[in-house]
Amino acid sequence: MLYAAGIFILFCCVLSCLPPAKPRPRRRHCLPYRKWRGPKTDARINQMFAECIELMHEIGCPISESICPEVVIIGNRSVFGRCCPRGSFDEYSEYDFYIEISGHTLHNTEKSLRNTLIHELVHTVPGGNMGHRGEWKKWAKYVSEKTGYNIGYYTGDDTPEDRHNLCYGE
Repeated sequence: MLYAAGIFILFCCVLSCLPPAKPRPRRRHCLPYRKWRGPKTDARINQMFAECIELMHEIGCPISESICPEVVIIGNRSVFGRCCPRGSFDEYSEYDFYIEISGHTLHNTEKSLRNTLIHELVHTVPGGNMGHRGEWKKWAKYVSEKTGYNIGYYTGDDTPEDRHNLCYGE
């Protein structure tokens, strides 16, 4: 018994001399973040965005009137796009909302890009911002029925190739 206690004490001493273990990195769905070195905006995307805004008005979706007309391109690999409220970015403080899309999705199908832009526009509906429930869900369903786009949370018109571009594309 005394022998076992001695071994245990020796084992504890050895462990206390070792450097602490490094924390394990969190697993990510995609490759690690890679800085976007491309343009910060794109004329083709901005034209598509203007058409999406016009479409939303045509079908009677009450999107905000104060949306930055320029889509900001970011290097994020975990989302196709996001809607940002006023105060998120000083450069666009005169607008209530601005839209960002991942630069890694610029080669996606046009339908996928439009779906992303429309999805983000639905966030600007009064009461529908910054979440995927309640008003947002109601208007996403309405827009899907009226336009034929599949507006949803983690569902859309993206193809496997589009998702690959987000995670592994240039």
